[in-house]
Amino acid sequence: MEGESHAPPSPLMTDSPPPLGHCPSCEREISAAWKLIEYDQADGDTGIFAECPSCEKVVKPE
Repeated sequence: MEGESHAPPSPLMTDSPPPLGHCPSCEREISAAWKLIEYDQADGDTGIFAECPSCEKVVKPE
């Protein structure tokens, strides 16, 4: 079996994750790479804080 790899097949490339939302201060779109923390809210939803790459503030993306 010459030429065959013993490595497991690699996973398919996926699209980038959707953006987290927009900065409430400057309206710039915030990508998932800027997420700082994710937490459970009292109402059961998931809250997120992220750093805005433009204004450098810690915000809750909208």
